[in-house]
Amino acid sequence: MTEEIYQSALVTRYCRNSPILRFHSEKNKAVLWRQLWIWLAEAEQELGLKQISTEAIDEMKAKRDQVNFDEIRSEERRLKHDVMAHNHVFGKLCPKAAGIIHLGATSCYVQDNADLIVIRDSIDHLLKRFATCLQRMATFAEQHKDTVTVGRTHYQAASLVTVGKRTVLWAQEMVMALEQLEHFRNTMRFRGVKGATGTQDSFMTLFGGDEDKVETLDELVTKKAGFTQRFYISGQTYSRQLDIQLLNALATFGAVTTKICKDIRILQANGELLEPFEKDQIGSSAMPYKQNPMKSERVCSLSRSLMNMASESLATLADQGFERTLDDSACRRRYIPESFLHAEAIFNTLQNIFEGLTVKKQGVEKVVETELPFLGLEKAMMFLTEEGVDRQKAHEKIREVALAAKEGQQEHKVNMTEMLEDPFFDKVRDRVLALVSQPLNFTGRCVSQTVRYINENIKPIVEKYHAVESDQKVQLDV
Repeated sequence: MTEEIYQSALVTRYCRNSPILRFHSEKNKAVLWRQLWIWLAEAEQELGLKQISTEAIDEMKAKRDQVNFDEIRSEERRLKHDVMAHNHVFGKLCPKAAGIIHLGATSCYVQDNADLIVIRDSIDHLLKRFATCLQRMATFAEQHKDTVTVGRTHYQAASLVTVGKRTVLWAQEMVMALEQLEHFRNTMRFRGVKGATGTQDSFMTLFGGDEDKVETLDELVTKKAGFTQRFYISGQTYSRQLDIQLLNALATFGAVTTKICKDIRILQANGELLEPFEKDQIGSSAMPYKQNPMKSERVCSLSRSLMNMASESLATLADQGFERTLDDSACRRRYIPESFLHAEAIFNTLQNIFEGLTVKKQGVEKVVETELPFLGLEKAMMFLTEEGVDRQKAHEKIREVALAAKEGQQEHKVNMTEMLEDPFFDKVRDRVLALVSQPLNFTGRCVSQTVRYINENIKPIVEKYHAVESDQKVQLDV
């Protein structure tokens, strides 16, 4: 790594040790292309092509990982075609196989199929990251399942909830995003062996017009690559709609994490939550006392870029003319790997947040204490109707008392006893005061909802992806 030339911050700052970098590397791409040529040759030999020798296949297997990028770059400068550059260099390395490498195939046989393998491997990695983050969120929710806090609708104080309940509300959004990515993973299709315009004409020629063998060839290569589903119909490329489905799933994850971290930022501003702030961390160069929510802000920043990639993939599909145009190539080389790297960087940061997120109990209790008397009045209205008081009259009286208390709230602390001193409340006063002394009484089923969601929804995911074994805390480089 050199500081003398530009490199993506995703590589230098946020994802330095991610396997995603290896999945999308030029070395992995070169090896996958060669492996796809090997699988194609094996399948063609198995179906009776005499020109494919075992000796040629063995030579390709033995030299598969010997990649000389200086030679490849030199060839590509000359040919202006990356696949043929790789083909020529591999052919020189494997002279016994040079005549049958890429036999019957078009460039997208290696390009698109390799992309799909890399996408599959990247998704498998991200699904494990999902599970680990969900496990951290579940731990935090369990710890605070009965920590009472003020709920907020329209960003205004509303009925009480618990910190744990709010956390599983966030977790549910994460689970739904995971399910969308899982669905894509389980239904994604391999391009397979289709030829230049998707007609398989070159393979029909190789196999003397035998459609059954051409169909079997497609099936064999798909199976060798580890896929169970393939496109039956294609142009030169696999449908770029598949990329839209992928980017939409990742963009949904970006939207979810923005929502979570925006909530955390607001709660930190209100003095209710604090994201992890390390021992020597500096919050501001000008104001040394500040503890800014920089990690949550980073998630929101990365997520914004991730969400925007989905619209670019839509434009790519829209511009794909007829059986194929090349205006998909340059953009896909960028946004496919970078979408995964954005997601990885978000996971790193989000996991770190929930491994060190703390509740500032004094701040939470202060807000609860401020709002509790007004919530007590809501209970008073229900109790009054039980005593036979007309609901509309009770509503009007409580509205009058509440507005008066709100008006005086700036000058002094609201006193529940004073609010209920009117004889109108004689029959319910003691019940309301007893209830207000235990704020958890105002949180409905928050505790049981939290526990149930953790047990029934999060734990199965954690176990499925073995995230329970992943107890090592993530370390951020910056």
